Amino acid sequence: MKRLFHSQDQKLILTMLVLSLLALVAALVLSVFMVVYTNQALKDTYAGIIGTVVQRYPLAEAQVVQDLRSTQPDSVDLGKRVLEKYGAGDGNEADSGVAAGLLARLLPLELALIGLVCGAFFYLLVRYQRAVAAQVVELSAYLRRIEAGDYSLDVRDNGEGSFSLLKNDLYKVTVRLREQAELLQKDKTALSNLIADISHQIKTPLTSLGVLADLLAEDPPETDRRAFVERLRAQLSRIQWLVTALLKLARLDAGTTAFKNEPVLLAELVRRALEPLQIPLEIKKQQLNIHGDAGAGFNGDFNWSAEALTNVVKNCIEHTPQGGSIEIAYTANALYAEITVSDNGKGITAADLPNIFNRFYRGVNAGENSVGIGLALAKAIFTAQGGDITVRSQPGMGASFNIRIFRGVV
Repeated sequence: MKRLFHSQDQKLILTMLVLSLLALVAALVLSVFMVVYTNQALKDTYAGIIGTVVQRYPLAEAQVVQDLRSTQPDSVDLGKRVLEKYGAGDGNEADSGVAAGLLARLLPLELALIGLVCGAFFYLLVRYQRAVAAQVVELSAYLRRIEAGDYSLDVRDNGEGSFSLLKNDLYKVTVRLREQAELLQKDKTALSNLIADISHQIKTPLTSLGVLADLLAEDPPETDRRAFVERLRAQLSRIQWLVTALLKLARLDAGTTAFKNEPVLLAELVRRALEPLQIPLEIKKQQLNIHGDAGAGFNGDFNWSAEALTNVVKNCIEHTPQGGSIEIAYTANALYAEITVSDNGKGITAADLPNIFNRFYRGVNAGENSVGIGLALAKAIFTAQGGDITVRSQPGMGASFNIRIFRGVV
């Protein structure tokens, strides 16, 4: 159960309670003083009566004292009737004397006590209000600086008061705003770089298209015309593939791609990934070796995974010489499904290894038509499904790509 008041409020309430207790004690003391004064006034009254009677009747002293100590109800009634007979039955003179004495002695003390308590309460309230106003001013200035974009402030407070909790919550919001501002800045930088990269990558094929269009406009011989048309189609296909790949990367970066969570057999995945690569394999007369565990699989998106694997195998085909070999092995265990794609091609230099999965990165051994986006797209697809892809290679000894998709993540 949450506490009703925080420590800062508890101090004020506790101080007021202490003052109230002190005022109560002072009131009790004044009451005792009033009782003592009243008893003394009564004793003085009795003494005056006895003195007056003894002066008149000295021999009746003992009897008068004894009668006053043992007053009977009949005597009280008789005394009242006698006082009424002589016009003093209401006791105004005696009462007014006692009351005047009490008022003269107690009124200044009571007024002083009331003034002291009220002054103390007023002082506490003013002091508390000033503290609250100072905290509000501080937080207002803090919020204005946050609004201006200054997220380096630290307003945390180790206290337990209401404002301490508010400051800590504001600091959490500040940290979240700073993180969002940093992410937004990174997104802006990435978008700017992406636009620059796209412009650069599309600029080359567009220039080639312009040159080919000019050559075709000059009405070249039929043989040259056919060659120009084939090159024109190749450049158009390159632009189409580049735009499609960039759109897919943009969707992956924005997190708008909905991946399916369905059973995927690795054997079927490899078969689908190799379908568009049969012609390049036959042209380069490369040997393809495939082996793996029957029934091995994972839960993920079949189509996206097949496209990613196609890009990996395509990279191996491009960097493997004529008559080379490519091996695909797959397996699965309780933790992850694993696919390994190896070749005996040129390999990757040590300088290129850390950047091989960066988009638009072209290594030393990159092909003429390579744009450096296939492996970046493959990594983005496998990462989005809770997997990862790594590569091991040495120059002249081929490359080995290891893909792992962990179970129960998608």
